[in-house]
Amino acid sequence: MPKRDFEVQQLLKAYRSGLISEALFEQQMDELVAAGNAAQIPNVFAYRGDGKKLTWKDLSRTALSESSVFTLPAGYQPSGENSHKGDQLVYVIDGKAICRVSGQECEIKAGDFITIPAGAPHSLRTGSEPLFAVTVIAPPEGN
Repeated sequence: MPKRDFEVQQLLKAYRSGLISEALFEQQMDELVAAGNAAQIPNVFAYRGDGKKLTWKDLSRTALSESSVFTLPAGYQPSGENSHKGDQLVYVIDGKAICRVSGQECEIKAGDFITIPAGAPHSLRTGSEPLFAVTVIAPPEGN
């Protein structure tokens, strides 16, 4: 990251000073962005589990948030409830589950977006089909 930031700063400086043309500036910026994005933008579907076991993959972490993707297998029953010091956001990509937050339960399915407030005890359990989802916790655990 620091190297790419330096390269961007140098490109901007050269462009603003008139040392390189607008066309060359755009071309080089496009190349920098393409090279950096390939390593930084994970495709969540690459981490989709087979639905037979619980899978969890951390995607990114900053000082203010962390994101992950997970698959819960069909028939998943949690051993207890979780809670986090930050808010947890969950977007369901595929499947269904029963979401329990602070004693209240509801069914969630593909396309649903859940906000779990900081400190709220919560859990997910699946029925006959697995659940595939993305989650963000802000601030991240351990910070």
